[in-house]
Amino acid sequence: MPNTYTYTKALAENVVQQEQDKLHIGIIRPSIVGASWQEPFPGWIDNFNGPSGVFIAAGKGILRTMRANNDAVADLIPVDVVINLTLAAGWYTAMHRPKTALVYNCTTGGINPFHWGEIGKYALVGLFKRNPLDQAFRRPNANITSNYLINQYWILVSHKFPAFIYDLFLRLCGQKPQMMRIFNRLHKAINLLEYFSSQDWEWSSENVNMLMNQMTPDDRKLFVLNWVYYFYIFILAPKKQV
Repeated sequence: MPNTYTYTKALAENVVQQEQDKLHIGIIRPSIVGASWQEPFPGWIDNFNGPSGVFIAAGKGILRTMRANNDAVADLIPVDVVINLTLAAGWYTAMHRPKTALVYNCTTGGINPFHWGEIGKYALVGLFKRNPLDQAFRRPNANITSNYLINQYWILVSHKFPAFIYDLFLRLCGQKPQMMRIFNRLHKAINLLEYFSSQDWEWSSENVNMLMNQMTPDDRKLFVLNWVYYFYIFILAPKKQV
């Protein structure tokens, strides 16, 4: 397990599955949870952790490089889709009382894939250049590479060096330096995501497909994601919050 977050999730699942002969269980495994698609309103987030913070940093011109596999699936899932699937799985578990725990991989990669390279090209750069954020540090231009050494080079050239120069300027003006601290926080957030963005993942959608076949046509529409529209609201809606 790459971190305590995934490790404790695995421990919790193990405890629950040990009780599956006494309980009717459904387990939801979301991938990388992002801003809402539709509810409570498009683009809703309650914090800037995870991909939301990374996207905002790219739009502000702070993030210029990120280690990821351009050809790997960026398995993002809107938070309201996760909630909808949880409600549906709860209904199915209560109605059909499965004898073993059913695991629902709440992902998009096996059904409607979108790749990290596409995020860098169309979302992180294209949308923000056409719709710039206020008070940006510099022009958005994110470089996504799978090479560790190249990424470290760009961190030095386009992150740490500009941050040092900017903080030096603030000191000379009698102000408190802040840019290096911001970049250090950004690098910690990216390091948490890097394990998942630098590898390609394949998840079984068998149980999710089975569950969707139990739904009405109107309910199934809640899970048909339009990536172009979603990234538009995902990236631009937080402008109201930054």
